[in-house]
Amino acid sequence: TLHDLSTTDIQELVELAMTQLTRLASQGPLNSPNASFQRKGYENVVALYNAQPMLNARDSTRVERQQYSTPTPFGYVMGQFVRAGRNVESVLEPSAGNGALTIAFDPAIVHVNDIDDRRLANLRTLGYGQVTGQNALLPFEGEKVDAMLTNPPFGSTTQKVYDDIFKISSLEGQMAINALDAMKDNGRAAIVIGGNTEYRENGVMKPKDMQFFGYLYSHYNVVDVINMDGEMYARNGTKYPVRIILINERKTGAFQRVIPPVKSKARAEKVTTFDELYNRIQEDFGQLRQMGTEPAGSNGE
Repeated sequence: TLHDLSTTDIQELVELAMTQLTRLASQGPLNSPNASFQRKGYENVVALYNAQPMLNARDSTRVERQQYSTPTPFGYVMGQFVRAGRNVESVLEPSAGNGALTIAFDPAIVHVNDIDDRRLANLRTLGYGQVTGQNALLPFEGEKVDAMLTNPPFGSTTQKVYDDIFKISSLEGQMAINALDAMKDNGRAAIVIGGNTEYRENGVMKPKDMQFFGYLYSHYNVVDVINMDGEMYARNGTKYPVRIILINERKTGAFQRVIPPVKSKARAEKVTTFDELYNRIQEDFGQLRQMGTEPAGSNGE
């Protein structure tokens, strides 16, 4: 009964219900070529998110594991991006929580992973093709996927050096890189990480961002890095600012180090509303159509 559940247990069930409701609201619009219908689907998901109770209950596990579930409107547009113009038959979500980032897909094609027993039990009720509970810093076995979406927990871990160049000690950075390794060369990815990008006076990224983004720009076609206002996350228990990173395919051939764009060549402004977020990602689709697999900024500065 509800009397036997803790506040955080009830909150987990609300998140699970939001995944189910917003998937129902998303599938028809995202399967349609009609842009107005897709926009209406997004508006319905935003309305559901705004009607959601504030999910700000915390227990020791949620604090330790930095468990802040992704706002479902993020899941809609991130899924819309990786699906655009593609036949997506396999998806990986390596830190799935209660599934908010998977609402754009038929669960049968999605591999969800999480280390939390309570969330794994929830995920097993949703019909996913594969549910695992492995450490997301370890390689994912099996065939590579068409798309990867993730919002890993933010924090620090033992530093790892990539390409003998990039020194990365952020947990989210290492988890994102590991998950990207599971993506096909022609796959797409959408990633949420903490903070907004910061720059030095000369316009170059500050060191804490330069290492991770240096790796991404050197190995992948980075379409956009969207700075997000923390208020957009408020209903899910935090107001910490985040970024959405959109990736279109892996760079192949000999490794070549690429420096991320300086501030004047990046879209460094902050998105503050869900309407602005939708419009920004629609602009990214236009960039993909115009420039193929070499989006603006992929050659660095």
